[in-house]
Amino acid sequence: MAGCPPEDEVLDLIEARRALTATPELEAHLDGCSRCRALIHAVAHAAPQPDLVGHTLGPYRLDALIGVGGMGEVYRGWDQRLARHVAVKVLTRRAGDVVGDRALLATEARAAAAIAHPNVVTIYDVGAEGDRPYIVSELVTGELVRTLLARGPIPRATAIELAVQLARGLGAAHAQGVIHRDLKPENLIVTDTGTLKILDFGLAKIGREPDAIAGAAFGTPGYLAPEQARGESGDARSDVFAFGAIVHELLSGSPAFPGATVGQRLRAVAHDPPPLDDPAAAIVARCLDQEPRRRFQSADDLAWALDGVRTPPPAPTPTVPARAAISRRTFVGGIAAAGVAGAVLGRGVGRRPGPGLRPDYRQLTFRQGRVASVRFTGDGDSVLYTAAWDDLPLSTYLARRRGGGTRRLELPPSQLLAVSSRGQLALSLDHRYVEGFHHEGRLALAPLEGGAPRELGVTVQHADFTPDGAELAIVRRGGGRFRLELPINRVLHEAGWISHPRISPDGAWIACLVHDAPTDDAGALMLVARADGAQRPIGPGWSSIDGLAWARDGRSLWISGSRQGGNNIVRNLGLDGRERAAVPSVARLRVHDVAPDGVAAVTQLIGRLRMMARAPDAGVEHDLSLSDVSLACALSGDGESLLFAEYGDVDTAYGAYLRSSRGGPPQLLGQAWPFDLAEDGRAALALQYGRVMALVEYPVPSGGPRPIALTGVDDVRAARFAADGALVVQAAEPGRPQRLWRRAVDGTVAALTAEGVAGAVAISPDGHHLALIVDGRLQLIALTASTPPRVVPGAFPDQRVCGWHHDGAVLVHDLAAAVRVRRVDTTTGDARELFSIAPPVLGLRGVHAVVVNRAGTAYAYSYGQELSRLHTMTIAG
Repeated sequence: MAGCPPEDEVLDLIEARRALTATPELEAHLDGCSRCRALIHAVAHAAPQPDLVGHTLGPYRLDALIGVGGMGEVYRGWDQRLARHVAVKVLTRRAGDVVGDRALLATEARAAAAIAHPNVVTIYDVGAEGDRPYIVSELVTGELVRTLLARGPIPRATAIELAVQLARGLGAAHAQGVIHRDLKPENLIVTDTGTLKILDFGLAKIGREPDAIAGAAFGTPGYLAPEQARGESGDARSDVFAFGAIVHELLSGSPAFPGATVGQRLRAVAHDPPPLDDPAAAIVARCLDQEPRRRFQSADDLAWALDGVRTPPPAPTPTVPARAAISRRTFVGGIAAAGVAGAVLGRGVGRRPGPGLRPDYRQLTFRQGRVASVRFTGDGDSVLYTAAWDDLPLSTYLARRRGGGTRRLELPPSQLLAVSSRGQLALSLDHRYVEGFHHEGRLALAPLEGGAPRELGVTVQHADFTPDGAELAIVRRGGGRFRLELPINRVLHEAGWISHPRISPDGAWIACLVHDAPTDDAGALMLVARADGAQRPIGPGWSSIDGLAWARDGRSLWISGSRQGGNNIVRNLGLDGRERAAVPSVARLRVHDVAPDGVAAVTQLIGRLRMMARAPDAGVEHDLSLSDVSLACALSGDGESLLFAEYGDVDTAYGAYLRSSRGGPPQLLGQAWPFDLAEDGRAALALQYGRVMALVEYPVPSGGPRPIALTGVDDVRAARFAADGALVVQAAEPGRPQRLWRRAVDGTVAALTAEGVAGAVAISPDGHHLALIVDGRLQLIALTASTPPRVVPGAFPDQRVCGWHHDGAVLVHDLAAAVRVRRVDTTTGDARELFSIAPPVLGLRGVHAVVVNRAGTAYAYSYGQELSRLHTMTIAG
């Protein structure tokens, strides 16, 4: 046809070497030229080369042609050396004539080979036979996602499951610095066993390597991010955009950016896609934002967010007992950087449905984020809740139970603590993370109908109104312990950590949860008499208990807890401690309040503890988590080796692990809670699990644990290497509070601090002093001399020691986000920022561990995240 562009220009477009949006005249021509469209079709579907069937490339015999693409052909092959079926992708002669395709093929091999993940196709080999380069990969049998879509609507549960798998595979690629840049249904296959695998990394970019072809517009129209359409190479967020387009299509059955021509599809990307009627709509919309900075910044966070919109399975019928489920402690509230080991994962949790119970749930929130607290209004018609949605600060909302919408209350940044019968709100202003499960803020009162809060001059964690609304019970920290007070300043009870105080309907009793420390939600249910503080434990022995509400008749209590593990369910306990009912659930639930009609407010939780590390001289952090519960514990002096605790579901076992701070295979030391790594990386301290918990030393790289005797103390919570074979241990004499001890090489143990003084410490480079923060003051304590602690000038509230620099400065970090790591001059107290840590804001529950090497050139940290949804729960029986 007259006026057609040269075929080379069309081929450049086909092979993504030119941005169509940069050549509008070519775009207009292609929309109306059948000849050029036929050329595109002919090249994209090059004729098979039957002469290759039956031939051999290297050790691979080609048995059958199973696929044809724009760059080459894919054959089912036979590996004659290892006697296994493989897939062999061969660059065709026609494609081989196009400059740069060999480089793209090599890029595909390197990119896919760098990723070891079940949701990414595995590369076995790469080679060339004469003028035919080829890649050999696992032979995957199944159907392309495009084929599944062509057959008709995909069930929602299947669509979400495929989306989660895609996000996990994409996250694994991004963790290795690989950007796919051509995600689309044609490059995804679902195996016969239901596993999704990402194919075709031919257009991938690896780390900082230059593109195989400069100036290319990478991707496929309809899945191409706006920045890619402009000819920019794109980054991980461009893959997130393509992901959003794919998930939109999986859920709706139609393309997010439709169009009969390439140009129409490219233009559609500049507009919002058709709306989705699905709980995942907000997630998809965020992926498809025109601005990369407003999309999800991590595919791992994306997978995690999608976990929160899976359709919950129906509750088991009353006549069929629920099967045992594998569960784990969430650790979302925190495990202290000091290495608190009081909570061990439960590996099997039984479910005992209450007789005749039929829970009915009604979802009230649909946004992505964390619901922090919930209370009903006095009449029970409305629910007040505090939530942190997306990257927004905590805000309090009011939702009508029977419809009428939701509105945000005009309040300063705060968390709702309680609602009184007089219409007063108890708030925690500037509510902030402290450590573990401990959050706090300034107590204030505000009218429900609106108005400026009135501060009461105390800092609290929890509060609850008396039934008449005249007084407040509070929980606050003081002297290293937590105190329950009613009224304010009248102490009724003290413990290592007290949470969730709830006053009985008659005002006579305060129910609360009592724990050893704010770093562990294991504990007991306690009744405390309002009149004289008499204590009545009614529910001891919970491995996790984190929610509490009185039944409206005052004769029983609703809790959320578990006897093993942390997959808490809602239970009803009589005042004698006997369990009256257990509501079956396949998810972790937290009960917040009960309305006058008996309906409960509960949140469904998905949590994790992620671990990030930056190796020496590395420019970026990498996620080194093995599962959803990974806690950084220590770095070697050179920053190359990381010691961490792993308590999620991993391939080998839970326990103490070593791993290079640059990534690579992990090494399991043993089923133990790790504490410290020697400066030279050749030994690790840990608390070994067994019939008796024992402090041990593991030789590195291999060898069995060596027991370390501790005479006169037990309940070990942390241990650090010191000089001359000595150790610093956080432990306690039987029945006494925790403190710090020096364990000499001869086994003798001597106290270093007063009872109750313990926490995260750092040992000086010479091994003769330790640093810790006590009541906001940085103290230096001699390990070998009986001298008083030296207090460093300055105040360090809400900070924790995280290292000791080789130049003599102590390293500290903030507990609240954003986290700054600072060098503190031990003579003057002057502090200078070394670096900062900024974990994802979505669902953030604080940074729970920061470790830094002596030179300050490497660090690792763990941060907690929680997604939650608010439901009302009606129980029929």
